[in-house]
Amino acid sequence: MFLRRRGAEILERNRTVEGGEIDLLVAMAGRIVAVEVRCRRRGDPVDEITDAKIARMRRAARQVGASRVDLVGVRLDADGAWVRWIPGVG
Repeated sequence: MFLRRRGAEILERNRTVEGGEIDLLVAMAGRIVAVEVRCRRRGDPVDEITDAKIARMRRAARQVGASRVDLVGVRLDADGAWVRWIPGVG
């Protein structure tokens, strides 16, 4: 997995919290990080994440003690997968 190769330990997947869900909860460099993952076949999936969604992710991250929110976009096409990681949006 993309984040594991960068030193992340996956703690939980699809964690339900009040007001939403956290796609991945990971431990990375001594911190707990909430990760929003988007996958699309066209365009940059990260571009579809709104400011409102980021605000909801920040609230969810606080509920589980995460110190930041990262975004991961995965685009699938005929050549394989393209991944864009944006650490620390919240």
